[in-house]
Amino acid sequence: MRDIIVFLLIVGLGILLLALLAYAVVVKSVVLGILAILVAGFLFLVWSTDMLLRLKEYQRAVIFRFGKFVGVRGPGWIIILPYIEAYKIVDLRVQTLDVPKQEVITKDNIVITIDAVVYLRVVDPVKAVLNVDDYKRASQLFVQAMIRDLIGTMTLDEVIGNIEELNEKLKTELSKIAKEWGVEIESVQIKDIEIPPAVKEAMHEMMIAEKEKKARTWRAEAKKIELEAIKDATKDMNERVLLYFYLEALKKLAEGRATKIIYPLDLSTLAQAISKQIGGVVPADKIENDLKKYEDVIKKLLSSK
Repeated sequence: MRDIIVFLLIVGLGILLLALLAYAVVVKSVVLGILAILVAGFLFLVWSTDMLLRLKEYQRAVIFRFGKFVGVRGPGWIIILPYIEAYKIVDLRVQTLDVPKQEVITKDNIVITIDAVVYLRVVDPVKAVLNVDDYKRASQLFVQAMIRDLIGTMTLDEVIGNIEELNEKLKTELSKIAKEWGVEIESVQIKDIEIPPAVKEAMHEMMIAEKEKKARTWRAEAKKIELEAIKDATKDMNERVLLYFYLEALKKLAEGRATKIIYPLDLSTLAQAISKQIGGVVPADKIENDLKKYEDVIKKLLSSK
């Protein structure tokens, strides 16, 4: 509503000026002519200077009169006395500052590139103008310095694994100093960490090696469990049962292969060793006699393939 009133006032003054000039010419009045000149001068002053300012809802003007701070004005239409008062407009919205990328060296001497962003807003226009030359630039430089200091005390693995903690630390430290600037820090975020390709490749190989190590450990544990189960299952087996399983193993070996098998070791020695492991001692001659009994069976099994 105020904007409409001011606009109508300016239009009305323009119409009044034209009317005065016309009437002064008709009646040849010097007084009216001077009045018309004064009105024209006023309108020209309004047009050529920032005498009338329209500030939006999120804007404030910090006013200086003869260089001395006198107050904050806005939003809406405000009047600035030309050549007497000066002003600086402050934006109260949340602002995004892109911190320039910078190379930093970690504690383990790896050069990485950090890219960060800062979200802030002005809560006190007076402090933002009087206490700091450029709060945006100051915030950027402070974050850059803090990143160098923090990253320099951490290894690459610590940096990658503690991004959230780094963001919170940067926000806390910047908030302490930004408070004196009339600025509130909404958030500080590390957007990207660029790692040298050689280091990336080495990290990838380390990850693969670590996974392979875990896989081998799991396989070993599974084999151990399997052997323990076999051990428990064979506690009560006699030599004939063991011999049967051995013959079954030979049958499996012969599947899809030639019908002749060369035994890698003496069966009687193996059977005797197994029997000792499960607590019984079987004479070697008895095992050999038992194997001879199954000679025909073995031949039939092999010939059937």
